[in-house]
Amino acid sequence: MKSYSNQELAARGEFVAAKYLERQGYRLVCRNFRCPQGEIDLIVEKDQQLIFVEVKTRSHHTIDSAVENINFRKQRKISLTALIYTKQNPQFDKHNTRFDAIILLYDRCEDAFSVRHFEDAFLPVGIDPES
Repeated sequence: MKSYSNQELAARGEFVAAKYLERQGYRLVCRNFRCPQGEIDLIVEKDQQLIFVEVKTRSHHTIDSAVENINFRKQRKISLTALIYTKQNPQFDKHNTRFDAIILLYDRCEDAFSVRHFEDAFLPVGIDPES
């Protein structure tokens, strides 16, 4: 049975999520995009869509509790950060955008992750798309 710090578990979870998405045909564009307004865990591309992905990794909680952590305030920060990213990367101007969530539950005994991918987990909130 392995034990990881919260930071190690989160990093492993993001790695697993990125590999999962790549196996599903997504192309990884950026990992851990940061700006003063916030952070986006993964940014991927598929079929003319730019997808901003929030990754939550848990070792002892339920999927429901992980989803609840992506609250309105978090959605607003991700939305604003995504807007900044798209403005800084005009090559994605013609792409549609989407906000997904990936929840990973880590089983310590098996040293394995179960992955749940929620496409269109939320709509952009609290931002003016013309700004």
